[in-house]
Amino acid sequence: MTISPEGVNITRRFFEAIETLKAQKRIRGLQTFTREHGINRRNLQNVRANPSNSFLKPEWIAYLVKDYNVSAEWILLGTGDFFRK
Repeated sequence: MTISPEGVNITRRFFEAIETLKAQKRIRGLQTFTREHGINRRNLQNVRANPSNSFLKPEWIAYLVKDYNVSAEWILLGTGDFFRK
């Protein structure tokens, strides 16, 4: 199954958020994120490597929004500020 261009963009912003949080030292990296949230790291790495063929689970986005104050609007639509106000 092929993911829509909008879905691919959401996936790219999701991983951009992970990298931004890593650069800000709010998380150590992908392994820390997956361990804290009970995510299979290989699954997440597969999504990163194949965004047009792999599904990003909505709860993964929810973890960024809830735990790191990342804006859902920014992840989903690419608009607004990176962090919620």
